[in-house]
Amino acid sequence: MKVAGLSDQGRVRRQNEDAWDIEGVQGLWVLSDGMGGHAAGEVASRLAVRTVVEE
Repeated sequence: MKVAGLSDQGRVRRQNEDAWDIEGVQGLWVLSDGMGGHAAGEVASRLAVRTVVEE
C-alpha cells in the first residue's frame, strides 16, 4: 500500500498548525488539527501526534 500526507494552512492563517505522521510498518496514520487561532496550537498538535506514535 502506498500512502502520502499533505496539509495546507488555508487562506486565513499565516502558519499551518496541523501535524501528521504515517508509520507504515505499524499501519498507523495520525492526523491532528492545530486549532488555529488558539495559543500554542502547533505545539499541542505535534505533541498529540508524537504521543500516539510513540505509545
